[in-house]
Amino acid sequence: MKLSIREIDDKTLAEWLAQHKQPAFRAKQIREWTDQRLAVSFAEMANLPKALREQLAEEFTVLAIAPVNELRAEDDTVKWLSELQDKAAVETVLIRAPRRNTVCISTQVGCAVRCAFCESGRNGFVRNLTPAEICDQVVLASHECGKLVDNVVVMGTGEPMHNLDNLLPALETLCDPEHGFGMSARHITVSTSGIPAGIRRLADQQRPWNLALSLHAPSDTLRALLIPPRHRHRIADILDACAYYRKQTGRMVTFEYVLVGGLNDSKSCARDLADIAHSAHTKVNLIPLNPGAVRWKAPSPETCEEFLHILEIRGVQATLRRRKGDHIRAACGQLKARKGAPETDAPGKD
Repeated sequence: MKLSIREIDDKTLAEWLAQHKQPAFRAKQIREWTDQRLAVSFAEMANLPKALREQLAEEFTVLAIAPVNELRAEDDTVKWLSELQDKAAVETVLIRAPRRNTVCISTQVGCAVRCAFCESGRNGFVRNLTPAEICDQVVLASHECGKLVDNVVVMGTGEPMHNLDNLLPALETLCDPEHGFGMSARHITVSTSGIPAGIRRLADQQRPWNLALSLHAPSDTLRALLIPPRHRHRIADILDACAYYRKQTGRMVTFEYVLVGGLNDSKSCARDLADIAHSAHTKVNLIPLNPGAVRWKAPSPETCEEFLHILEIRGVQATLRRRKGDHIRAACGQLKARKGAPETDAPGKD
């Protein structure tokens, strides 16, 4: 099994180059290709001798992920199914907009939270992704765009707070201007189903990453219908952690709220959500339920607009998300990496 070059630390890379009688400055050239020029193969590294490129390719890979399937939507959304070195698979989505490109990345193979409406955890948790496997999803999408993406949202498959040991170094690499990608921390959003200990640990990094909380219900009773008990926490405890995050980072938290027809889309739910958002000083992102193998359906467009209107007239900063990529199963809650699945059922999480 070949290691990806990103998984090799600088000391090990320098030693490898010395063993192959290569000058020390080659290490800097290689890092420039992987981090600044977003190369996905050694063949692209034109200022390296051909023999060195061939030697590197014999022992390493550039990416820790290998795309094996690619789906493109009419709205230019792209979804990749990538194979990992242990033959597990993970999904990544590129969402294009006129002024920005956003990549939605995964942090785990599978998910232990298993929200009722979400495809990501339907087959349970398999394993955590490594820092290289997390970062290389950004490289993959950026290579497609021909430049570094503008935004990274950690909203793909998995619960990010369950993999902070690997996510945190990946985020630092993305933001490092000298030894990483040099992204602004304010252009990175981490989404969670509501793990208070993880939110607090992320806050303690005191980096201005954005935090998105998948709330989905204004009461613990209603939320219990959507999130199984093992990883479900009291809303009060989650809000305390979010307040701590705001204090430590100065960043306003966003509530992600999947609208489920007949369940959490009532006027009273909207009013209760508005009260919580006000007290927590948060924004709200409404997401109509996307198609999937669940018993619920999305509310009507009129109901969604009415829900949004109630939030707005109560002074809540709120948006209603427009679907992108849903017919290639790339929309929110639809990712479900499964090798060999037919394209119409090929697959992340909220």
